[in-house]
Amino acid sequence: MSWVQYLLVTEFIAVVLADITAAILVFRVYLQNRRTSALAFSLAWVFDLIFVVASMKPNEPLIEAIGLLSLPTFGGLLLYGSVKFLEEESLSVSHRTLSLFATMPPAFMLYMLSVYYYTGDPVWTAKIASSLGISGVFVVSGGMLLWEVKEIYKSAVKYLSIGVILFGLHLIPAAIFGKTELYKVAGFTLSTVLIILMVWAMIKLTSSKAFQVVGPNGEVELDLKPGVMIVDTRDYPQIREHLRDVPVLAFLRDISDVPEKWETYFVTTIPFEGKFKGTITPTNLAKMTELSYQYLEALSKAGKKGIILIDCFEYLMVYNSWESLMKFLSKLRDIILVNKGTLIIVLEKGSLSEHKYLQLRKLLG
Repeated sequence: MSWVQYLLVTEFIAVVLADITAAILVFRVYLQNRRTSALAFSLAWVFDLIFVVASMKPNEPLIEAIGLLSLPTFGGLLLYGSVKFLEEESLSVSHRTLSLFATMPPAFMLYMLSVYYYTGDPVWTAKIASSLGISGVFVVSGGMLLWEVKEIYKSAVKYLSIGVILFGLHLIPAAIFGKTELYKVAGFTLSTVLIILMVWAMIKLTSSKAFQVVGPNGEVELDLKPGVMIVDTRDYPQIREHLRDVPVLAFLRDISDVPEKWETYFVTTIPFEGKFKGTITPTNLAKMTELSYQYLEALSKAGKKGIILIDCFEYLMVYNSWESLMKFLSKLRDIILVNKGTLIIVLEKGSLSEHKYLQLRKLLG
């Protein structure tokens, strides 16, 4: 066996192992939180595995056809997973990104003509180039959409987005120079490196705390480790039941069913003159900070971790400027982290603009 053959076999094994690892681990994430994006990403790696295995038998018509279909399916699933990912995060795509998609049809046609004029092989162009080209279009599109959530998932999604875009772009020279022996080696090596990068970044992304929103059967999975978590208003009743027997410090608007063990403050502008034990005005953010500090300090000295719940975020926005509210939450977050407590903010994502929601996520870490 020559060194070239040895290199190709080694890279083939590495890609197969990477595809299998990604498919299994990302599918486990789907079983845990039932996010459709995780299922799509997991299936994408299955079809990439099929393509890689099929490419080892290029002279078998049926296997060749399976390979030609599996690569575009991989690209389609990556794009679908990226779209569902944005939907799950309640984020929209920027108009600038969408406008770039308009350049793809003429670019694809130009690419097909370039392959044909360079190779002079109509069969190669119709089969191999079309499969690689259409796959590249969908893969690059998926990578561009993933870039839209970089403010929330930071390095994990940045590496994944860059890896996906580069993988899509590298399919272009693969069709043009793929008939040469030199490029077969260099191209497969580049493909191996990019696939491993994408697998690593996708596993890092899907296993991150921010991605773990819901648990089995769509139930909220509460991670009560020190830090901050933002949950949807629809999940609040379930969280309330989960924490019913825990001494939570809660700032609420809805006081119809408050657990007895909670230390509750009704946030309102109306003076009820003693009808409620704990009332606080929405503009008194300093008082909320003071109460939170005292509560966390008391539990910390007793060797316990406190939980603070804010179920009046939109109400606070009405009576406070955005800058004041961000300063309040930033200070509260620091107090939470120092005392190893947990801050739960109940929020309907649709009540905030995309810019403000991303700013909130970034501020709270």
